[in-house]
Amino acid sequence: MASMKLSFAFILLLSGLVVFGEADGKKTGAACGVQCFQGGYITCDNYPSQELDICDCQCAPKNGKNCKLHLLSSGDTFDCPAHGA
Repeated sequence: MASMKLSFAFILLLSGLVVFGEADGKKTGAACGVQCFQGGYITCDNYPSQELDICDCQCAPKNGKNCKLHLLSSGDTFDCPAHGA
């Protein structure tokens, strides 16, 4: 029961951070400071054998080459757009 309350609190906090970041009107990268405990990770060609603990393509390393977002819940993989594109 306690783990369910903790999970709900984490989801509520994360949702608040996302909404607060969107209300700001600009992409500040506030969500980039939040670690993905269950959400996913990013891999980039120039970071071999590394799973970067990042939940959103906009938070991928600026020098990342061919980065991909991997979602753990669904197993889906998405290509991240190149920065500056």
